[in-house]
Amino acid sequence: MQHKALSICIALACACAATANSAENITMRDYRMPIPVTSKERNQTLFEMREMLHGLFSLHLALSKNDFKGVATVARPMGHLLEKLPAGLRERLPEEYNQLAIAMRESFDILAREAEEKKDIAAVQEQLAETMTYCSGCHDTYRFEVFARIPPKQ
Repeated sequence: MQHKALSICIALACACAATANSAENITMRDYRMPIPVTSKERNQTLFEMREMLHGLFSLHLALSKNDFKGVATVARPMGHLLEKLPAGLRERLPEEYNQLAIAMRESFDILAREAEEKKDIAAVQEQLAETMTYCSGCHDTYRFEVFARIPPKQ
């Protein structure tokens, strides 16, 4: 029995190693548009994105408790990520990025209003899903790339 268990473990280890090797050999091209940032700008932006993720957690938690006032309280400031970014970075952002940020801010405002006025979980969840399309749209379209010297905006 021990011999059979050992054989299974060895087979699993070989399968895992083969999977890891094949995954390393796959080259994925990143077609997202690079946004040039300094290391400090990237770190600050990633911090703000983590704060956004914590906010989304808080929204879901408030919704699970039918706490519509809590949803509105959390949602309202979440749309203002763009204003928290360093001014130099904001100036280099593509116009389409800014448009996504504006749409996201408006969507969070609608989310807060719906929570306060409708107090309907389905409506608030639907608005939250729409809001998150802006998050995923941005992450699908852009990436931050650290440069020692920032190239001029084109």
